Amino acid sequence: MAIQKSRSVLQHLIVPFLMTSAIITVAQNTSSANGITGKNYYVDCSSTPRSSIGTIEFPLHTIVQANAVQLKPGDALLFKRGAACHGQIHPQGSGNAQAPIRIGAYGEGALPRVEAGERDVSSIELFNQQYWEVSSLDLSGGTTYGVYVSGDQGQLHHFHFRDLHIHNVKGEMKHKESGLFVLNPSNKNASFEDVELDGIQAGYTTQWSGIFVQGAKHVRIHNCMAHDMQGDGIVVYEGKDAIISRSVAWHTGLQERETIGTPNAIWTWRCTDCVVEENEAFLTDTPSVDGGAFDVDYGNIRNTVRGNYGHDTAGYCVAVFGSSGVTTDSVVANNLCIGNGRSTRSAQHQGAILIMTWEGGTLEGVEISGNRIDWQPPGVSDVIHAGADLRASGIVLKGNEIWNSGDRFVAPSLKYKGSDNRYVVSSGITGDLESARRSLNTVFEQNATLTAAHSSSGSESVFGIKADDQSGWQLVATVPTEMLNGQGNELLRGLIVELKSAALQYSDAGLNVKLACDTNVAAAIKDWWDKDEKVQIEENSKSSAMEFSLRLLSPDGKEAQVWRSYPGPVELGLTLRQSLGRPVFSHLPFGEFAAKD
Repeated sequence: MAIQKSRSVLQHLIVPFLMTSAIITVAQNTSSANGITGKNYYVDCSSTPRSSIGTIEFPLHTIVQANAVQLKPGDALLFKRGAACHGQIHPQGSGNAQAPIRIGAYGEGALPRVEAGERDVSSIELFNQQYWEVSSLDLSGGTTYGVYVSGDQGQLHHFHFRDLHIHNVKGEMKHKESGLFVLNPSNKNASFEDVELDGIQAGYTTQWSGIFVQGAKHVRIHNCMAHDMQGDGIVVYEGKDAIISRSVAWHTGLQERETIGTPNAIWTWRCTDCVVEENEAFLTDTPSVDGGAFDVDYGNIRNTVRGNYGHDTAGYCVAVFGSSGVTTDSVVANNLCIGNGRSTRSAQHQGAILIMTWEGGTLEGVEISGNRIDWQPPGVSDVIHAGADLRASGIVLKGNEIWNSGDRFVAPSLKYKGSDNRYVVSSGITGDLESARRSLNTVFEQNATLTAAHSSSGSESVFGIKADDQSGWQLVATVPTEMLNGQGNELLRGLIVELKSAALQYSDAGLNVKLACDTNVAAAIKDWWDKDEKVQIEENSKSSAMEFSLRLLSPDGKEAQVWRSYPGPVELGLTLRQSLGRPVFSHLPFGEFAAKD
């Protein structure tokens, strides 16, 4: 559906009378990293109206004034920390490859707040503009979007967004191309190149998506959190060379009845050379079908889903789909799937891994390898499920470890090449083991093992998980300044997402999550912290003696697990599950964004 521009006619009539040419000539100069001189324009909406020329001494004091500035390559529009502005940021101009235009923060204190009005479509909009970098803002309001990037003319380049809190977007949902962050061309004449989202915290909306990116190539979505939306958590449509990594999505699919589609947490559609890796998804729901964690959807070419943790979902952990054409070379590898199929209906029709085609679609090449799956659905169903009338070739299952409370592991209709898979009946019932042995199709398997788990007074479950008392446990990350350099900084940001997720799921049941760091690290991550953050920061000025570690401490202070490098969501998630049991979700708020029966 084409999306129309949301420029305000009233704004264009008023702005020329409010601005003066002094803004262009007096604002302070700055230099970009490439040595190109630009100007900083300062905005303080808490200041007393006086001479508004965009300097620190005489800042602009309304968004209307800020929107009227004709920004040029290398310029920056900076909002004062601790202050709140009202309206929609719709800035003028484009940067270039050597000197993007920046929107960001200045001063000390909390993130600058931009609160869109009741009639504003979004809090930030860019249309037919390019070479922009936006960071360190708290954005709320808007009827359809939080951040909206669009265009209808040619290829638009370089859109980088970092450390944004986007929330409370309310309005009547009319299409999928809506939500907290939306980058989407308004017609087929436009596309995007070089899109990066890093540290986006997007939550609470009556619209469809947390993060929605369409029609773009060279896309990087990493270290983001998306939650409490009516449809999808994080999704890339019609992209090329896209990566979604080290991100978390939960409370997805909250729409009370299906009107425009069915949701998943993190997925791709018609995407070429796209990767979903080291993410976590849980508490997914759906008013109809889907409702899974991760999805290689139809029309995808060379897509990979690896190293992800999908748990406690209404539907599947991972799906591979084909429709109206061919989906080729799909890889589902090294994922951890626990507690999926919580919906009885979804479990019966999906399994933990769903392979499915419809409407003439086909699958050519599907590798499912190295995954660890704990399947305990309400009822008996296939762990790896094949949809009716599946049209597929080149399906390979190898090196997977699958625990099942029932006796059905692989759909009888699935034709595949299997090797080195380990199947475990976790019910402890002898009859289930014998039934599983009869149902497992040895024609397709080589070097497979089938065994039964033996429980002891109910204390042992799949993968050795125990439901221990969660109180008194500690998860402590120690981070030195050196981790701010190079790839270390990137892994630090991924670690922060993991700590936040662990605290979200376990802290109300007794887990204490801490980040021990020096003042440099604390300053570098300050824009990620809410005032009610569940992760505690402990600053230590003696950084020279610090080395990176992540330690899980038992209530008696003993080290249950120690990592000396970034563990990733699979390792951390499994360790927490084994030590503390199933997460406690009862405290998570829905508020006015919950599905209404």
